[in-house]
Amino acid sequence: MRALTAGLLALIWPAMCLPAMLSPAMAQRSAETLPALTVDCYRSLATKTQFPEGSGKDVTVANDDSATPLIRYRLQVVDKTILKIINDPDRDAFREEHGKSIWRMTRDFNDKHQIVAWREELPGGIVRLFTFDFADLVLTRLDISPANAPAAGVELHVMKCSKSTVVAR
Repeated sequence: MRALTAGLLALIWPAMCLPAMLSPAMAQRSAETLPALTVDCYRSLATKTQFPEGSGKDVTVANDDSATPLIRYRLQVVDKTILKIINDPDRDAFREEHGKSIWRMTRDFNDKHQIVAWREELPGGIVRLFTFDFADLVLTRLDISPANAPAAGVELHVMKCSKSTVVAR
């Protein structure tokens, strides 16, 4: 009987422990604070494509070659636990601010990376995924439109960031 119990436990134990080992809470214990930082992010590259079910199979690529690049986002760490995200900081008509708590983001702070990621739900069923690399100062934004939308597809924006000389409002 003990052998049967030990055998069952040996089979069941890894299945019970695996979800806990892979959970973001377990993997993210290394950093409870964010590095102090204020950066301005400029679009470097954008690409867009429709889902395979759509009529258009082309991939569109664009970059910002203008003389004065437009600041797309300003990111600022507040109290070492909140990442303040400011959309269009220099255009008052389009400016939006919101914050993400470190506990509401997935993060990978190990020897090689200092990356955070978060998800936002937009009107029309669009899902927006962000990742920010504190070491390389690169922000990515991935918009995924629902399959039933007229322009269903994926749009990726890659933004290079630099230390801001302006203090965020």
